[in-house]
Amino acid sequence: MTDRGITISVFDMRELQYQKLLSKTQIMIGIILSIGVFILMSIILKPFTFSPDPTIAQLQACFAAVPISTTFWFACNMFMIVLSDQIKQKKENTK
Repeated sequence: MTDRGITISVFDMRELQYQKLLSKTQIMIGIILSIGVFILMSIILKPFTFSPDPTIAQLQACFAAVPISTTFWFACNMFMIVLSDQIKQKKENTK
């Protein structure tokens, strides 16, 4: 696509130095930890619900645990990406 003599290519992306950011093991660790946080939060939040019915209270606690566990999942992934990048940079600098 050209606009006033400037060529812009949407699909002209260079290979990044670290194209694959997380390994499959790191992804599985994040998923397992997030499921654990979901289970823990759904147990912890059950007494704070407003329903006297235990089934409805557990359902409300599970709904409340979803955004907490997804936020934990994002934070866990960001931590692992930064950590792996720092380890790679440290290895490159020591060579």
